[in-house]
This record gives sequence, C-alpha cells and structure tokens, in this order.
Amino acid sequence: MPAQKKSRTRQGQAQSERAVVDLAALGGPFVEAFDATRMPMAITDPNVAGNPIIYCNAAFLQMCGYDRKEVLGQDYFFLIGRHTDPSVAQRIKDAVAARREFTEDILFHTKDGREIWVAALVDPMVENDRVVRHFVSFLDITDRVHREQELREAKATLDRRVTARTKRLQHAKDKLEEEVERRRRTEALLRDSLAEGEVALSFRDFLIQEVHHRTKNALQLATALLQLQARQSEPLVRSALDVATGRLMRIGEVHEMLAYQSETPNTIEVAPYLLRLGQSMVEGLVTKPGQIEVEVEADEEAVWSPDVVIPLGLIVGEAVTNAFKHAFPEGRRGRILVDLSLADDGLVRLRIEDDGIGLPPSRRKGSLGLKLIETLAQQIQGKVEIVRRESGTGTAVSVTFPDPSTAAGYSDQL
Repeated sequence: MPAQKKSRTRQGQAQSERAVVDLAALGGPFVEAFDATRMPMAITDPNVAGNPIIYCNAAFLQMCGYDRKEVLGQDYFFLIGRHTDPSVAQRIKDAVAARREFTEDILFHTKDGREIWVAALVDPMVENDRVVRHFVSFLDITDRVHREQELREAKATLDRRVTARTKRLQHAKDKLEEEVERRRRTEALLRDSLAEGEVALSFRDFLIQEVHHRTKNALQLATALLQLQARQSEPLVRSALDVATGRLMRIGEVHEMLAYQSETPNTIEVAPYLLRLGQSMVEGLVTKPGQIEVEVEADEEAVWSPDVVIPLGLIVGEAVTNAFKHAFPEGRRGRILVDLSLADDGLVRLRIEDDGIGLPPSRRKGSLGLKLIETLAQQIQGKVEIVRRESGTGTAVSVTFPDPSTAAGYSDQL
C-alpha cells in the first residue's frame, strides 16, 4: 500500500476509535436505551472514510455473530453476502452521498456463514446543516424473504404446470375438434348413403310388389282357365280341376296380400291370412250355411316370408279340404279349428282338428292330399302327425316346425 494511503487509513482508524470512545463516554439514557433495544442498531460516521461503524448494540452483535471489536471500524459492506446484487452496494453509496434517508433489503452473511435477509433503514443525523452520524437499524426479514421466494417458486411451478396443462388441453381440444369434424363428415356421408339407400329400398320394394302383382295376375289367369276347363269336363276330371284351382287360389291370396296389404313387400302377417283363408274356404265349400264352422286362432307375432306362408297355407287348405270332404258326411254339422302357436322352445305348432267322424281304420290309398301335406311340411323343416282326437271323435293334423323368426339350428330339436 502506498505510504499516503496507509497514512489516511491510520488517520481514519484513529478518528473512528476517538468517536467510539466519545460516544461510549456519553452514557446516559440514550445509550442505555440504544443498548437495551431488541432491534439490531448501529451508528456510523460519514465523516470518516468508508463510513465505519462507530457503535452498535448487543442485538446487532447477536444478529451478525461478531464481537464488538470485530465490528467497530468496519463499513456496511463487510456483512454483505456474496450472492447480493452488486447494485445494492451502489444504491447505498448513492444514498449516503446524497445525505438522504433510505431503506434497502440486503442479504447479509453472518460470522458462521449463514445468510440472512435484513431490511436496513439509514437515517442521517444532521447538525448545523452537516451530517454528523448515520443511525442504522436492521429488521430480520429472512422468513419473509424465504416465504416470498417459496411463493415465487410455487408460482413459477404453478405457471409451468398451467402452461403444460394448457398445452395438453389445447392439444386435446385440437384433437377433439378434428374428431368432431371427422364425425361430422362421416355423418354427412352416412346421411347421403342412407338417403341413397332409402331410394334404393323404395325402388326394390316397388319391384318386389310389382313381381307379386304380376304373379297374382298370372295365378288368377291360370285359375280362371282351370275353372273354365272344369265346367267343360267330366265329373271326375272336374273334381280334380277344382282341387287344383283351390290350391292356386290359396297361393294367389298370399301374393295378393304381399302386393296390396303387407307393410313390407316380403313379409306376411300370418294370423290375418289364416282368418281370410278360413273364411274363403267356408264360402267356397259349405253348401248349407252354418253346417260347418271354421275357427282360427293364431299368434299375432307370426310375421313370416312367403317361403314359409305359402307351404303353411297349402297345408291348412289341404287339411281343411279333407275335413270338409270326409269328416262330415250326409250333411253332418261340425267345427274345424285351425290353431297356430309359438312355443318357448323355438318351435311353432300348427294344429288343424275337426270334430267329425274321425280317421278310417286304414289310410286311404292314393291320398294325394296327405302326401302333399307331408311334402309341404318338409319344405319348412316340419314334422307331420295325423291322429284321432282324444275325445274319440274327429281328426287332428299336427305340424311342428322351427320358428322362422329365430336363429338357425332349431332343426336339431325336431
């Protein structure tokens, strides 16, 4: 160190020591109160180079951990921590030079290396328009600063999480909007396809109804020709032609219902069809009103395709025709019951029974009607049984077949 600088330093230390002695020698209530207060305080001398501490109380020594001899003669900056913002020291110097009161939050280092935050208040003491002392008090704000730091860190963490969550939500929103748009386009395509499908179905239904209409007309024409031929034929031939005409008429009735009365062009409600069939057969075969009654009991849930209804109608027609011909001879009165029921086992049971004279001891040779019933039952995977009624009078024709409305596989139950 140059001799001139060392001389000024020794001079400053000497002045500081005289100031300490002078202040301590004053004693009195001020010094006692200064020493007794719990707030760390110090007095500096701005008239000495470096503005050294010339007096401090016990609270100040306890705060920084130094002995009084280690503190006196030091400036503020010996306590400033290594992590303190350099601008803090400059602001302190500027305030001292401006001879004004100032406050500053400062990071201090204690003797044992701890870092503490203090709020420093520097108040110039002016006499005769000259700053003679700086009165400095310190408030330990370490806990507050730490809480603020924790809050800032928590806020920063929250901000990061919010930002990340916002990005995820935005990504999810973008994906959702893409999915909504995709579904909107898909729904539009489906609506267009559905509209095209409805047009195609309507046209298909029209074609099917047209086919049924033309089939009905063809059957009516064939029926008319057979009836014309029957009127010109011998009794035996006429009888055979009448039977054939009846069979064609029953087939024609199915196609008439398909063409004009069915809600769908390829299904028939069986109950109304059997009622209509029974009425038409009574009108065509009973010569005396009220002689023979035909009753029909059918499950309304039976709604099937023509592939099932036509064989079913022909079976009923053959069985009822046989009953009319053979069960009620010589004008005998009677009753024929046609019963169609759906069982819980997936099977349908059709029963045509009469209360006539019953079956002959042996089956009639060459009975085309019975053979036809058996053949028609095979078409619907059915099984035929012809027995005498339990009452001893009359005959029952029973046909059991799988319910067409259910899944396949019921043939194994027969």
